[in-house]
Amino acid sequence: MGNHRPLLELRVPLNESDEVTLDYDGRRLRAREGEPLSAALLRAGILATTRSPKYRRPRGAYCLRGDCGSCQVRIAGEPNLRACTTLARDGLRIEPQNQWGPRGLDPTPMIDRLFPGGIDHHHLVVRPRIANAVMQKVARTMTGFGTLPERPSETPGRHVEHRPEVLVIGAGAAGRAVACVLEAAGLDVLTVDRSDRATLEVSAEGHLPIGLRCELGVFAAYPHEGLWAAAAAPLGDALELHTIRPQHAVLAVGARDPLPPLANNDLPGVLAARGLVRLLRRSGAKLSARVVVIGDGDEAEALAEELAATKVATDEVVEITGGDAVDGVRTKDRRIPCDLVALAPTPTPNHELAAQAGARL
Repeated sequence: MGNHRPLLELRVPLNESDEVTLDYDGRRLRAREGEPLSAALLRAGILATTRSPKYRRPRGAYCLRGDCGSCQVRIAGEPNLRACTTLARDGLRIEPQNQWGPRGLDPTPMIDRLFPGGIDHHHLVVRPRIANAVMQKVARTMTGFGTLPERPSETPGRHVEHRPEVLVIGAGAAGRAVACVLEAAGLDVLTVDRSDRATLEVSAEGHLPIGLRCELGVFAAYPHEGLWAAAAAPLGDALELHTIRPQHAVLAVGARDPLPPLANNDLPGVLAARGLVRLLRRSGAKLSARVVVIGDGDEAEALAEELAATKVATDEVVEITGGDAVDGVRTKDRRIPCDLVALAPTPTPNHELAAQAGARL
């Protein structure tokens, strides 16, 4: 899929001690060991890494913090891994997903143009029956995400059980503050966060808890059993299932960045401003691209200032423009050329885990 000029540059150049080589779809990329793959891809100008399942529109990273899944790629033969949370190491093979045919010659995006009013799949190719069977087979193939892993894991998965006094989910500013106070009071506290340690260190102020488990994401709550389930899946290693039975649980799971209802808000190069700022801090990088921040209020102003970007109010935007990637923002009175659009909506609380645990919302 389409590549562009580099969008980020490192403040401190790579050197022999920390440089690794990645293979992206046959293209050799340089990266810093342990940085998120999304940073290396953006430095190489790679925005589109997959296609949407139905209309085959190009897709790329959005949230840059593990929430949305639009940056999922195939890594070392394993499908549907997030580039924003997978860390670079030497020799990693990264491949885009959901594309057909030879590299760069995928014909399926024509679907988006052939059906501008949408696809009525209930009445599409209903007869004759043989044509309907062919259509369904093609549709099932095209609407899947990724293909099966190249090989099964050679190591069986393992189960780890924890019984702390307190479980703190999330190690952002609030989570680490709570965990550190409880630890200082002498309680046995387990703090878990799906982010890696280096990302947490640049994400918020304050010391990290002693009992912190990084890269461990809680995915389910079972209130009747008093059980929380979490998983860690180190790349290439066996899946670890963690079951946690705490006496008390604190949810400090933060908020996500919703997509404002703007035309072409799904184009590659449309990123969450908060996630972009965090990625720049985490990777020690600065922007080398023209950026427009779309948002309202003090936080949007602060994000635009940190990104040295032009800021536009949401209600002034007519559409985000571009083909396979962003190339500008059209407002009511002008068009602003840019390489990236950073959206700064009001964050939406991550409420799902609390609801699953039975909390009143």
